[in-house]
Amino acid sequence: MPPSLENAVTNHSNAVTESSDTLIKVTRHFHPSVWKGYDFNLASSVLIDKERHQELKKEVKSLLSLVDADSFQELDLVDKIQRLGVAYHFEDEIENILQQTYNEDYSKFFDDQNGRKNELSDLCYVSLRFRLLRQAGYYVSPVVFKKFKTEKGEFHANLVSDVRGMLSLFEASYLGFHGENIMDDAMAFTTKHLNSMVTCLSTPLRLQVQHSLTMPPQRSVERVVARNYISVYQQDMSRKELLFEFAKMDYNAVQMLHRKEISEVQSWWERMNVRSKLQYDVRDRVVEAYAITNNINFEPQFSQGRIHLGKLWSILTILDDSYDVFGNLDELGLLCDAFQRWDAKSTSKLSDPMKIVFLEVLNYFNEIETDMIKGGNSVGVSYFKKQVQDHNKNLLEEAKVIFSGDLPTLEKWLSLSVPSVSCSLFIIIATLNLGELATKEVFDWIASMPKIVNYTNLLVRLLGDIASLKVEQARGTNVSCVPCYMMDHGVSESEAIESLEKVITSLWKVMNQEGLRVHPVPMKVIKTLLNFNRTIALYYAGVGVDGHSISDGRTKEIITSIFIDPIPI
Repeated sequence: MPPSLENAVTNHSNAVTESSDTLIKVTRHFHPSVWKGYDFNLASSVLIDKERHQELKKEVKSLLSLVDADSFQELDLVDKIQRLGVAYHFEDEIENILQQTYNEDYSKFFDDQNGRKNELSDLCYVSLRFRLLRQAGYYVSPVVFKKFKTEKGEFHANLVSDVRGMLSLFEASYLGFHGENIMDDAMAFTTKHLNSMVTCLSTPLRLQVQHSLTMPPQRSVERVVARNYISVYQQDMSRKELLFEFAKMDYNAVQMLHRKEISEVQSWWERMNVRSKLQYDVRDRVVEAYAITNNINFEPQFSQGRIHLGKLWSILTILDDSYDVFGNLDELGLLCDAFQRWDAKSTSKLSDPMKIVFLEVLNYFNEIETDMIKGGNSVGVSYFKKQVQDHNKNLLEEAKVIFSGDLPTLEKWLSLSVPSVSCSLFIIIATLNLGELATKEVFDWIASMPKIVNYTNLLVRLLGDIASLKVEQARGTNVSCVPCYMMDHGVSESEAIESLEKVITSLWKVMNQEGLRVHPVPMKVIKTLLNFNRTIALYYAGVGVDGHSISDGRTKEIITSIFIDPIPI
C-alpha cells in the first residue's frame, strides 16, 4: 500500500479552512424513493409450515453427524449448508467439524514425496479445506498448493480439465494474504481459464462459475450467495432433497421477517417526517438503508439490531447531506458544538433545520439507550455517544474542505474523509445487539481503533468515492479520492481509478489476514466488521454504481430479489 494511504488511515488532520463566506455551495437533486407506496408488510404468497421447518432442521443436523470425519464429503456438506444460507442453525456442529479438520494431520496433501498422481482428484479437496478454514479464522499455509505447480513455478496445465477443482482453487485464492505469491498465481491462473471456458459449461456448474466470477463468496454477502446458490442447487441432480427443501423454506421465513423489519423502519421514517420539516432534499432512502445494513447480521435473532442499523444509516444520511450540501460553515459549526454539549435544551443558537437534525439524532440515541436498558445491557451506549460526537467533528472538518473549493492532496483528503466514514458507529450498534457478547472489553477494543477498524474505514472510503464519482461530478462536487489522486500524480481519471482499485485489492488481503482468530474479541464481532465491508462492496460496486444515492436500477433489483420475491416451494 502506498505510504501516503497508510499514513492517512491513522493521521487525522485538524486543519481549518477559510470562513463560511468563501464557500462554494454544492447542489444536489436526488430521485424520489422508488418504494413510495409499496407495502413491505403485505403477506407473502408463500406459507411456511413451521412444524415441517423444524423437522427438516433436525434431519439436516443428523446429516452433519453421519458424514465421515475429515472427508471431502463432510467439508462439501458444510460448504453447501453455508452457501444455502442456513449455517446459522448449525454453528456448533460446523465449528466442531472445522476444529477437528484443522487439528488433523494434513501433511499427506502437501508432501511432495507422495508424487503428483492425485493432482486432479484432490485439488478440489485441498482448495475447499483451505477456504473453509481460513473463512472461519484458522490459519492454513498456502504451501498446500505447491504440489500443483511445476518446477518452473507454474500451475500444471492439466489442472484445467478439472473444472470443479479450478473453481474451488479460484474461490480459495480470494483468501490470500500479502506476500502469498502462490495465491496471486492461483487467482490469475483460474480466472483466465474459468473465463475462457464458462460459456461451454453445462448447468448448474456454469451458473456457479458465473456467480463466483462476478462476486467471489469471500467478498459477497450471505443472502445474495444463498439466493444464487439455491438456483444452482436446484439443478444439481445429486442434491440432498431435505437440505434443499429446508434451505428454500428457511430463506422464505427469514425474508418474511426482514420485510416486517423494513415496514417498521419505513413507519419510523414516515413518522419522523424529517424531509418536510427540513425543507431541503435529503435522500429518501430508508428502504435502501435497511437493505445495506441488513447484511451485517442477517440472522433472525438479531432483528432489533437490524432495525437499529437501518435507522442509523438513515440518520447518518441526514447528517451527511446536512454537512456536505445544505448547511454553511457557521451553522454547521454550531451544530457540531451542540453535539459536543449533548443537551437538547441548548439549541437556541441553531438554525431551525439544524435544530431538527440535532434533535432527531438525540431521539434516535434515546431510543437505543431505552432498548438497551430494557435488554439489561447498556454498557456500550456511552461509547456510541462518544462516536457520534467524534463523527460530527470529522464531518465538519471534511465539510470545510469540500465547501472551500480547494482540491487537497490525497493524503490530506484521506486524513479527513476516512475518519468520517465511522464504521465504528455501525459496529457498536451491531455489537450492542449481540447479547452477552456486548462487553466493556469489546467496546474498549472498538474504541481503540484497531487495524481492522481503521482499514475498514479506508476500504469503505475508497469504494464509496469511486462509486459516487460520476454522481458527485454531475452535482458540482470535485473532492474525492479520484481527483485528488489525479492531481497528486498527474494522471488521467481512468489511471487514477485503476491505481486506487489496486489499493482496494490490497485492502481485501489485509481483511483476510485480520479475519484470523488473533483478536481479543469474539469472532462474531470480527465477522460483523467483515460483513460491513462486503455489504458496501455490493452496493458501491465500481464507477457509477452508487447504489444508495442512485437506487432505481441495480439496487432496486437486488432489494426485489432479496426482500420481495420468495423462493418458489
